Amino acid sequence: MTDPLTQIADVVRRETGIVTPPARATALQAAVARAAPGLDPAAFLAVLSDPAHRGAALRRLTDEVTTKETTFLRDRGQLDAIGWRQLPGSTRAAGGSRAIRVWSAGCASGEEPYTLALLAYEVLGPMPPPVDVLGTDVSDAAVAAAVAGRYRERAVRALGEPQRDRYLDRAADGTYLAGERLRQMVRFRRHNLARDPIPPSGEDRFDLILCRNVLIYFEQPLAAQIAGSLERALRPGGELVLGASDTLQLTTARTAAALARPSGLAAPRPSPARPDPPGLVAAGLVPAGLVLPGLVPQSRRPAARRPPGAPPPLLRDEQLAAALAAAGHGDRDAALAQVAAVLTADPMDADAHFIGGLITLEAGEPGRAVEALRRALYADASFALAAFTLGRAYDALGDERAARRAFEQVLRTLNPDDHRHDLILAQVDLGDIAAACRARLAGRPRRS
Repeated sequence: MTDPLTQIADVVRRETGIVTPPARATALQAAVARAAPGLDPAAFLAVLSDPAHRGAALRRLTDEVTTKETTFLRDRGQLDAIGWRQLPGSTRAAGGSRAIRVWSAGCASGEEPYTLALLAYEVLGPMPPPVDVLGTDVSDAAVAAAVAGRYRERAVRALGEPQRDRYLDRAADGTYLAGERLRQMVRFRRHNLARDPIPPSGEDRFDLILCRNVLIYFEQPLAAQIAGSLERALRPGGELVLGASDTLQLTTARTAAALARPSGLAAPRPSPARPDPPGLVAAGLVPAGLVLPGLVPQSRRPAARRPPGAPPPLLRDEQLAAALAAAGHGDRDAALAQVAAVLTADPMDADAHFIGGLITLEAGEPGRAVEALRRALYADASFALAAFTLGRAYDALGDERAARRAFEQVLRTLNPDDHRHDLILAQVDLGDIAAACRARLAGRPRRS
């Protein structure tokens, strides 16, 4: 990346949180050309340095480095898991005292906020439900498109004809307009997750927040900071819904919690572990039957003899669950010891190598993470989640060519017909992973 482009990328990162690595230099240069026709990067950088023009120029560039296309009912499994009647404001809202407050952060062109209004209507209707949906995005163009609420067939293809007839208006040109039922529940405003207050200025806390497949384009420390702020912006008992891709960008503890629950809903903070039980299942930190990333359950081995009163040994899946939970509590040595125990029994256990790589990457050791993740892929070349995390590790090392190869491997190996990882793939949407890889390869962050 040339020096002016490097400086522009740094401005974008500081102002919006969006990371533009060297591998996306060509795409960034094209975005500059669209934002300021006739200016080369050096001239555009000079505009960004002028306080009188910086704000407008940066907003134009932000519009160009973020895409604004999504769809209604995207990732339907996550949306169906929202417990509208169990949200903390639902009882009082039913009595008319206040609305259920919902925030769609990073809403792009508005399909998600309108979808949330539609689903609230379906669950809480038939009268207009007392629900207030706020949609925000860093892009002025995205917010303008959301306010307009005009969509083509592709955006509404997941809606059945009855839903289209009830909630959308058909325009003469064949496009669809968000109908009055939805518009009366939804409002939009510009908001920058990386720099603005969370919740947005003037807003009370929310009962439900969705921020899906946005954090993955931020550096890990910022992504974790924003996720924590979103949790604090919830009312007690509220729900935070992150995209499956986002959970892979956050801390090990958050990843484990997200994988332990259907749909990626943020889990309640666990109670402190009891000191007596030896395993996390018994301690209540990990639900019984938890299967972690790529975990292929193994049959129970014959029980070895142990001294009277000694706790039973952990099974393989429990050891890997223990590794993630220990890392989440800051005990990295204990976490890696659990991984090592699994690898002692089976040096070709791809899942153990993957979790070891995840732990070391999030501990700030991308070099060690690369070694572990490459072993995971040697043991299972089709382990797409390992390839995705390997790409992240190479990104952290600044090795753009290797990162590109890893993301290309993800796209080659993602296979919905491969049922070995069904238990984890029920929580991770393959489309999100593929879209994130394509965005990194193409150089245009995908927003939803």
